[in-house]
Amino acid sequence: MGRLQSVAFRALDQHVIAGRADELALVTSTDSLSYAQLLHESASLAGGLRDLGLAAGAPVHLAVPDRHTWVLAVLAVVRLGAEPDPAATFRIEGDPATIHTGDEEYELELVLRAGRVDPARAEMHDAGDYGERMERAYGDVLATLLHGGTLT
Repeated sequence: MGRLQSVAFRALDQHVIAGRADELALVTSTDSLSYAQLLHESASLAGGLRDLGLAAGAPVHLAVPDRHTWVLAVLAVVRLGAEPDPAATFRIEGDPATIHTGDEEYELELVLRAGRVDPARAEMHDAGDYGERMERAYGDVLATLLHGGTLT
């Protein structure tokens, strides 16, 4: 029996590959995104965060009230393999969301646009129990997507 693919891959990439690219993955009061669109946007945000120094194992804190932004941020963080930590100096917070790297502050929209140049790919496999821990930490996002549902 082979290892499961990474939680990031199973949440989005797998559905797109399976032909579900145009099915709705996220519906909020202001917009909706298909699986392909959500994959592109979260991978782009992950690429921008990676360029700011967020990497696998790095601590990050998320505190954004907007549902659309929360979903993108969770998926980007998980795509990079970063670790949730309320004491982290690398923070994504506020409305509109800003990214704090400790010394600098960036608008989330700017980081998202910058990341479109080189979106981050999902790792093939999670390290250790990362996937299970992220499913517990971010079940509000991951559980629905892992089962092919639509987030609201």
